[in-house]
Amino acid sequence: MADEFELLVRRVQELPAEVAAYEVRSYFDSLAPGDGLRLAEQRPDEVGSLDGAPAALRYRANHLRLVAARDRLRAAGSLGEHERKRLETLDELLTPVAQTEADASGNVVKVLRDRQFLAVEPDGRGRAVEVLGQLDRARNIAVLVPGMGNSLETLRGQVDRAELIRHEAGPGTAAVLWLDYDSPQGLREAASKRAAIEAGPALRRFMAGLETERLPEASVTLVGHSYGSDVVGQGMLQGVRVDRVVLTGSPGITKFVNQASDFVPPPTRLYVERAPGDYVSYSEWHGPDPATFPDAIRMATNDETVSVHWHNEYYRQNSEALRNIGRVVRGDLAHITTTDTTRAQESKLALGISWADPLNNAAAVASKVYDGVVSLTKRPRNPAAGVATDGSRPARAAADGSRPGRAASGTVAPGAARRSEGRGR
Repeated sequence: MADEFELLVRRVQELPAEVAAYEVRSYFDSLAPGDGLRLAEQRPDEVGSLDGAPAALRYRANHLRLVAARDRLRAAGSLGEHERKRLETLDELLTPVAQTEADASGNVVKVLRDRQFLAVEPDGRGRAVEVLGQLDRARNIAVLVPGMGNSLETLRGQVDRAELIRHEAGPGTAAVLWLDYDSPQGLREAASKRAAIEAGPALRRFMAGLETERLPEASVTLVGHSYGSDVVGQGMLQGVRVDRVVLTGSPGITKFVNQASDFVPPPTRLYVERAPGDYVSYSEWHGPDPATFPDAIRMATNDETVSVHWHNEYYRQNSEALRNIGRVVRGDLAHITTTDTTRAQESKLALGISWADPLNNAAAVASKVYDGVVSLTKRPRNPAAGVATDGSRPARAAADGSRPGRAASGTVAPGAARRSEGRGR
């Protein structure tokens, strides 16, 4: 069995992603009962990251990898600051968590289980792919790709976002946090597309493996935030195929991608969110802003109770931005709310200088500062409402430009608290 497995691991490295995942799954399906688990426990480094291997075996293999990494650090004795933080992180990753799941009768229950990793790299910056829910039973699956500034130490904050998406989409949803790439650390790295380009093939391999695990009727939505939207774009250009794609706060895909059909093939639809004052979207650092694509569905982000501003609030609980993402994930497309606000309407700088004015190029500079600096932006005026072309619900404009029953885009409802998302983007 060991020799056959070794040959399999080498062979699939040369195969197209979809063929490789199918061969891996066929191999594990052919094993005698218990042999797969023995492989996972004897060869955790290979099984843990092998796309197409059964999820339960990968969970077990990666749990063992985390235990081994933690034990190595504990045995090392004197630790530097980075090693101490990593040890704390590994302890957290190995702590069971409560998750909501549907039981055999369809009732939602809370269960305490080990965290579920389809991939993990405990060394260096660290990487991880964590699953929330039951992939093999989910009707809807959301795969979230985060942006810059992430590592194992920021994983918790990103998993929280994935959990918010899962909760918003409702029962029968599983969410995956895919941080299996070298997330840029700082603006200099984020200015380069290198990490996204290198991540594209890895994302394709992962999504091909996911196809062997999910129900045939399950829908899959790929969600990319910030730099992660570029990763999603590169994955789509590499051949990833999903039901729907959502991009939030995107710096662009490439200068050659000017419309959704340039990288999202039919019947897949592209849904985009750009919040008022999002300097990353305004910068078009990596290419044209997807929120301007004529064949994309531009989703609204604000309502009268929760206002979403800047770059890191798209996943804010109870926001229209998060509700719309949940609607996409569960396929409730008729109730998506849309907008077609311009940069000038969304965000005016101090002294009334608009992004749409001749100083529009300053957006590239503004993209290099934090939300606190860009918060000089004034409230937008008269945001308009757009109409989607896939049956989603258009947003009607009130006298002040807001939709009935909601606050004008860019205003903050009284008492609405903001939550900082400082740990990665």
